[in-house]
Amino acid sequence: MVHEISFNDITFRYACEVGTNEADFFKHHHTQYEVLYIVQGEGTFIIENHSYSFSNGTILIIPPGKYHVLQIPSQILYERYVLNFSPELFPRILTEEQNYSICKTADDEIFEMFTKLQAYSERFSYEQFRYLLKSFLNEFLIVFFADAEHGMLEKEDVPPLIEKAMDFINKNISQPLNIDQISEHLFVSRSYLNHLFKRVLNTGVMQFVRIKKMCEARKHLQNGVNAIQVASMLGYKNYSTFLRNYRAEFGENPVLSFSKNTQNRKPSKTRARSSQ
Repeated sequence: MVHEISFNDITFRYACEVGTNEADFFKHHHTQYEVLYIVQGEGTFIIENHSYSFSNGTILIIPPGKYHVLQIPSQILYERYVLNFSPELFPRILTEEQNYSICKTADDEIFEMFTKLQAYSERFSYEQFRYLLKSFLNEFLIVFFADAEHGMLEKEDVPPLIEKAMDFINKNISQPLNIDQISEHLFVSRSYLNHLFKRVLNTGVMQFVRIKKMCEARKHLQNGVNAIQVASMLGYKNYSTFLRNYRAEFGENPVLSFSKNTQNRKPSKTRARSSQ
């Protein structure tokens, strides 16, 4: 069961599924912030170069552009709340906390806040809930970061080779990267590097490069940079390649992404595959 209410800059989702397994989920990235509150469930969550083992009552905040993937064993029940929201909604008084991921154990106050929000989603109209949701977001983030160190979960690093590859990719994101260039820099074979990425991150090296480049492209477009100029800034010699990659990631042309205001989407109650 999935209950979702979406607006152009923020989405609230509650999901409770029985008999889930890893095949029900997939690798994920986005250009918005994501809050994932796992009420019931256990597994491992990989965010770029760190992994976190989670269980009941775990909450994560993931900044825009961070590649992440969920690994879960078969389990009887997986229940969670998800919030996705645009960077513009992040409270300005929390600027120091904007760029890093956090994974911690939620306390009773957080649980009560989300339970109350779910009740509001069923009680109030679509437009009324839009105001309540944005008000909740500010309250939650301020409360969360006021005591962010409490209950922090221990993080583990991904294999050093993947971490070095990610660092090289991020530092050279404006260059026309290819797998031979990356593997030569790391002194390993391209096949071994690609196998390691797929085993740990569930994606190939060049798929990861494309994801990171498209997230960068999205940010530049949002800031008003021309699509052709964005393609050049990210090392694309051929605009048609950039256009094809952008469509594959976001399902639309880059010139349309921020050329007009997106209409609010209507609320839906559906069962579907979910990244979280």
